[in-house]
Amino acid sequence: MNPLTRKIFMRLSAALCAVGFVLTAHAAGLGAIAVQSILGQPLTAEIALTSLQAGEFDEIRARIASRDAYESARLAYIPVLGTVRIVPDRRADGQAVLKISSNAAINEPVLDLLVEFTWGGGKILQKYSILLDPAK
Repeated sequence: MNPLTRKIFMRLSAALCAVGFVLTAHAAGLGAIAVQSILGQPLTAEIALTSLQAGEFDEIRARIASRDAYESARLAYIPVLGTVRIVPDRRADGQAVLKISSNAAINEPVLDLLVEFTWGGGKILQKYSILLDPAK
């Protein structure tokens, strides 16, 4: 590669890297999970959504990942996960969240949730390990 071609290639590579950093800096994301239920109750929890851009809320889709995704992540897929629903919502303060609920009581003290989150700008597969406290 001649020096001029090399110089152009290096500048182009640097520019593409900079664009990549800018694009990822504005990507939607999943925050912490807040669990409201206890062991033996149906699951109720919320995950905060971060860095949503204008108009992205309407494009949000979330669900518990497939059995294959659990297997690939080397996580146990237990039958009660089939009853877990995830719905995008907004709290009274305007914060965008994913509301998580199940129809069935959760009797496992430790539960691994593998959340598949998609929006117009991409897709995230995020693992949450939650500990359900027993009733007092």
